[in-house]
Amino acid sequence: MPSRKKDSNWSSWEDMPIEEFRARAEKAKALAAELVEELDGLFPGLVTLTKEQRQTAPRLRDGEHAMLNKVLDVVDMKPALFESLADQDEGMDPNRFETALLRERIEKHLLFSKLAESLAPVGGELGDSTLYTAIKFRETLYAAYRIAKTHAQTDRKVMDVLAPVIDFMRKNVVAGAAARKNRKPATSPLPVAEEA
Repeated sequence: MPSRKKDSNWSSWEDMPIEEFRARAEKAKALAAELVEELDGLFPGLVTLTKEQRQTAPRLRDGEHAMLNKVLDVVDMKPALFESLADQDEGMDPNRFETALLRERIEKHLLFSKLAESLAPVGGELGDSTLYTAIKFRETLYAAYRIAKTHAQTDRKVMDVLAPVIDFMRKNVVAGAAARKNRKPATSPLPVAEEA
């Protein structure tokens, strides 16, 4: 990573010259690509879910892995009770509920969770810095846009420059309204006596 020059008068990324910031951003992207490639090599076949799949995928609570393993302990104790689930575990034997396979999946989930948790601070800091940077310019520029849009109504040259911005903003307003209209209200499942 490029080092900070002793005679520079900046102390953080906020006052870093843009040329230095660009160079460091490229270096960081290369490091991220290397990490992704390394992770793909360590875990071939990593899955990418759609936005909808992510929203509906189950979230396990702290301690739930151990509790689910206890359920499998009961399955191992009384396998005949669970024969009807034999083909629902997506295992190799459609006639047997495969507890060893399910235990492996539980452990892999837990290990993936811990790995994702260890990587979260990097993504979190970069994500937060991205949001923080947007705070520093977006509202001011939206105020400038409103003034420019008003002025564009009487100045053709301004309208020529601003027309794609007006079109972009209009499309986003329409898309946002459509998304709000199609959004389903969140339903909370009723508690089941056996789960409580």
